[in-house]
Amino acid sequence: MKKISLFACAGLFAAAGCASGDYEPWVTKGVNPPKPEQHDTFTLERTACFGVCPVYEVIVDDRDILEFRGRKFVTEEGGAVGERLPDGSYGKLLAIAAAYQFDAFDAAYPNENATNCPQRVTDQPSVIVGFNAGDRARTVSVYQGCIGFDGQDRFNAMIAEMDAVLDIGDLIGPREAFLGGGQ
Repeated sequence: MKKISLFACAGLFAAAGCASGDYEPWVTKGVNPPKPEQHDTFTLERTACFGVCPVYEVIVDDRDILEFRGRKFVTEEGGAVGERLPDGSYGKLLAIAAAYQFDAFDAAYPNENATNCPQRVTDQPSVIVGFNAGDRARTVSVYQGCIGFDGQDRFNAMIAEMDAVLDIGDLIGPREAFLGGGQ
């Protein structure tokens, strides 16, 4: 009997070795899901203020796929909306960042000690811009109540050009809709 069971086990192992590379036993199915494809990304986020400021995050990957995550005071609130941008949009966002010297901005305005923010007003949103490319990631967070910092005009111009590439006005919606002026 022992000889038969040893041969049976050897046969099982030999047969298991012939299984395809995609084979996964039913007992472990879903335990080790495949890792999702990694893409370089650009993010633009706008945070809340005291009022009806649009609160959302936009992610654009290197395939020119945009994901809009509306949180508050936007037309597309809750969940995520995806759409394909024109070819080369991600590259345009990179080129805009380079033209406005994105890497020269501080990581945050104001910084931890508020030494880079000469004047502050309260209840304003923040704009957070980031790139994650390969092993390099960079994020700049600007509280819009931080006034008069070095490069503020350059930052605002950069954001305006990025907004034009993203073209998400229809996802944000008109402010009048949130001020009680109509829908």
